[in-house]
Amino acid sequence: MFHFKILKKNLRNLTIVSLLLVGTLVLLVACGESRLKIETPLKIGMLNSMTGDLSDFGKDHKKSAELAIEHINLVGGVGGFPVELIVKDTQTNPTVGVDAANALVAEGVIAIVGALASSVTMPVATTVSSQKNIVQISAASTSPAITALADNDFLFRTTVSDAFQGQVLARLAKENYSSAGVLYVNNPYGEGLANQFKTTFEAEGGKVTAMVPHEQTQPSYKSELTKATAGKPDVLVALSYPQSAEVYLREALEGNYIKTFLFADGTKSQDMFAKLGWDKLEGSWGTNPGSPKTGSKTKFILEYEKKYGKKPSRPYMGETYDAVILIALAAAKGNSTTDGTKLRDALRLVACPTGERVGPGINNVDDKTSGLKRGFVVAHATEKDKWHKVDYEGAAGKHCFDANGDVSGDIEYWQIEGGKIVSKGFRDK
Repeated sequence: MFHFKILKKNLRNLTIVSLLLVGTLVLLVACGESRLKIETPLKIGMLNSMTGDLSDFGKDHKKSAELAIEHINLVGGVGGFPVELIVKDTQTNPTVGVDAANALVAEGVIAIVGALASSVTMPVATTVSSQKNIVQISAASTSPAITALADNDFLFRTTVSDAFQGQVLARLAKENYSSAGVLYVNNPYGEGLANQFKTTFEAEGGKVTAMVPHEQTQPSYKSELTKATAGKPDVLVALSYPQSAEVYLREALEGNYIKTFLFADGTKSQDMFAKLGWDKLEGSWGTNPGSPKTGSKTKFILEYEKKYGKKPSRPYMGETYDAVILIALAAAKGNSTTDGTKLRDALRLVACPTGERVGPGINNVDDKTSGLKRGFVVAHATEKDKWHKVDYEGAAGKHCFDANGDVSGDIEYWQIEGGKIVSKGFRDK
């Protein structure tokens, strides 16, 4: 009996190996000669806020990236090799982020997803990725300053600039309030969003009573709150990250500084709202970059829920998934897992060209959009094949990278109602 079990197990293993070899051969034939030239696995780095001021978002963004990696590898990977994801914690700190990026490069990554914070993404781009020909795609860095950054065209993002969100947030504010005090994190994200809000709010006829920057993760913000609410504004605009905002929002409520708030993407945190008390924030408005439901967005939500048992609820989770997929598709299209310049040049060839539309998940999204199983076959094809062009339309929409690596998109506006965040629609202007 013992020998029979061993023989049976060996036969089963042999069968699995045989199937894998046959599958690889089929992919090689289907995808043309280009796949044969790829000799090493693709390594993608991720700069994530597992700790620090944005740690409220970090774990879920890691899950989005891991889901993308799983889908890529289930359809054969890139060049017949499984893709590897290497994650480093930035602690939401620019210095730590740069060190983490250098560590990723030392481990052989050809591309980096991240960081979350603009204040980390920007120094990484100027001192690491642009200098070492490493493609960098941030899914959440929204500072308008990124557009003009000197990055040798190696920095991209799958979310829209706050030059746009600031306008929508200001118009939403003017529809509900006449005056506003602004309390913002003292970094490129907070400064860029706050300045755009002020410009638009005042152009619309509103009055900004105070613009007050704050440093991250302080034990108290009473001094800043006093300045931000001195003019008795109708609303306090909270442009920060959850760890800091939770402190000053609690102080504002308990100290009767102000009880009306306006939020943006950085402060859209269900955990934070729950800790502060949903009832105390009832009726509060907010915005974040986002896109209306499409077949691709719905597919991502279903795949995420199937994998993790809950729907994605943080801002930019679809954008993170898309960033990973786009890097892998570009590596396949550029026919290299080691040359960052080839990968960079291929990015615009897999997002928004005239080609076969591809979306999230393994199988077809709908009757107009193929899944990744087909998408990577097309991306690996040579130009001899008429069907070699692929157009990825992701969980966060189409990613038509302009000359600065930016994308256009929509801004979602929402309100806190009955202990939850309720979407009220999307605005594209």
